[in-house]
Amino acid sequence: MTRLIDFWDRLSSKKRGLLFISAGALCLLGCILLLIFTESIFSTVLLYFSLGFNIIGLYIILWIKDGKDKNDKK
Repeated sequence: MTRLIDFWDRLSSKKRGLLFISAGALCLLGCILLLIFTESIFSTVLLYFSLGFNIIGLYIILWIKDGKDKNDKK
């Protein structure tokens, strides 16, 4: 568990955002595959997870971009 926490602390904010977006894309792919091949309710759960991961990742990336813009103006 400490390895995972250390790994997370060493990541830059941009890489954290990209990690959330890639997790969201993976969940969205799983959701689409489940919808195509089965009629599973689990696809809806994956869809909500993918939306959550993508929103968190985009927020982190936009937060970084906004911070860089503020620093450039100073």
